Amino acid sequence: MRNILFLIFIVIASIGFGQSVDEKLAAQFYENSEYEKAEGLYKKLYKQNASSIYIYENYLNTLIALKKRKEAEKLVERQIKKFPSRLNNRVDLGYVYVRFDDEEKADKFFDKLTKNYSNDKNSTIIIAQSLSRRQMNDRAIKTYEDATKKQGVLAFYPQLLSGYRASNNRKDLTDLSLEVLQADRNRSAFDYVVRVLDIVYTDEEASDYLKQRTLLYTQKHPSNQIYDELLLEIFLQQKKYSSALRQVISLDKRNNNQGVRVLQLADLCIKNEAYSSAIKAYEYVVNLGKDEPRYLEGQRGLINSLYLKTTSSINPNQEEISLLVGQIKGFVSDNGTNFNTANSLYRLAELQIFYVKDVAAGISILESIVSTPRLRANFVAQSKLLLGDAYLMMGNIWDAKLMYGQVDKQYKEDALGQEAKFKNAKLSYYTGDFDWAKGQLDILKTATTQLISNNAIELALLIQDNTGLDSTEDAMKEYAQAEFYLYQNQVEKCTEILNMLPFKYPDHTLNDEIFYLKAKVQESIGNYETANKLYTTIYEKYSEDILADNALYRSANITLHVLNQPDVAQQLFEKLVLEYNSSLFVVSARKTYFGLKEGMSKEDLFFNGVLN
Repeated sequence: MRNILFLIFIVIASIGFGQSVDEKLAAQFYENSEYEKAEGLYKKLYKQNASSIYIYENYLNTLIALKKRKEAEKLVERQIKKFPSRLNNRVDLGYVYVRFDDEEKADKFFDKLTKNYSNDKNSTIIIAQSLSRRQMNDRAIKTYEDATKKQGVLAFYPQLLSGYRASNNRKDLTDLSLEVLQADRNRSAFDYVVRVLDIVYTDEEASDYLKQRTLLYTQKHPSNQIYDELLLEIFLQQKKYSSALRQVISLDKRNNNQGVRVLQLADLCIKNEAYSSAIKAYEYVVNLGKDEPRYLEGQRGLINSLYLKTTSSINPNQEEISLLVGQIKGFVSDNGTNFNTANSLYRLAELQIFYVKDVAAGISILESIVSTPRLRANFVAQSKLLLGDAYLMMGNIWDAKLMYGQVDKQYKEDALGQEAKFKNAKLSYYTGDFDWAKGQLDILKTATTQLISNNAIELALLIQDNTGLDSTEDAMKEYAQAEFYLYQNQVEKCTEILNMLPFKYPDHTLNDEIFYLKAKVQESIGNYETANKLYTTIYEKYSEDILADNALYRSANITLHVLNQPDVAQQLFEKLVLEYNSSLFVVSARKTYFGLKEGMSKEDLFFNGVLN
């Protein structure tokens, strides 16, 4: 008995091994496109195991590759008979007609097939997926379209919208999206619709069509706010923040949201540097009244957006600055010095220090901020950094070091700590302690913040390139002193040193740095044309030096904003993008360049968040 069982096992194993060898051999022929050799093996394997999808698939493709239509049709018909519930096999029969260029027969076949199953959702999906698997995507879409007529617009909208998107059919994508939103009473489809519409915004004509159709649906269905929501999304995608603001204010009033969504839009405008729209948004919230719950938030946001817009200009309007100073003082007077007004006070301190040039007033404000309870620790640290800057402007070096040191110690591994370390290194540079400054800057070259890293690299290169040429490093120390004087707004002392340096050290390598600092001096006193000439000298005469891209960027901005020569500015921004593609200013320069190339005015550039 044991011997009989053993023999049976051997026979079964031998059969299984034989099939395995045939399958491997057939697959090898198939993969090598040796279809004539593969055909016989697959014919044999199919007779042995017709249920194997793998064998059936390769056998069918082999027959098609050998252009054996009758055999391919018979194979599929046999498969349909054996497995009548497999709808994908029925699709394969139409697929054979298509592969042998019998489109008329294929059309009739698929029309009948989809018609027979168009009332059944699962069958429709199986047929459509089988069509897609056979790369017949248009027929798959038509299958869903035909079934949609029977089962309703919501039955297959994810598949249809996805199909239209994949085939770049923006018109049908738009039309169906709007129909879906009308039929979807639960608003469950809105987020998906918004996501798949992303390809529409990349085409101006398609985007306009979407907007016009949405407006039409808004008028036809005034009670359905979903179209107002979509219209808002369209404006946001197009970065038309002014239109988006009108839309969100309308929704806010209709739903009595008390400014919640308007504030959200205002924050988005700030992030995209669309300050004019942000100001209007915050003004709307403020004008709702002092008794409204978001009044203080609106006031803080308004002050912040006014500050950003006013100071974003290369040549800020002093009258606007004075008005903003008065507005902030009034806000603080009404609400006191506390956590509600701390951010606005910080902005006031910045205005006093950098624009009004009343550093003492700024110090007083910042000292009150850092002693105010209940403020966020990182905000207090940020205030300490600015306070350290103000102390440094006043020549109070030790207190400046103290502020920077406190923040560095508290936020050693964070961006705030890295900024504090850089400021301390810059202080050491100002005072001529180059060795200690270089040690700190070397640490900061790998800082997580790109700006800090770039600034550290730039300052380290400045020190490295201009020290060691003489034993006393006197030239570099005098240049650093001149830069410190400019930082302290002591323009005459700074200019005096800069004018003497070339004569005292004629063979030194500081020439481009001297030109650059002279240009900054001229900017600080409002002589922009003179500053621009100096910047031009740097990027033309010292194009390989580290300040060339800085000078080119400054020149381009002065040319655009102050000299009002957009065509020339466009050329300068293009030069920066092409010749200094690793510069920190490339991203901003590229945005401005393309904005100018498209014919946008300075106002439009500001409006769209291109200029800063």
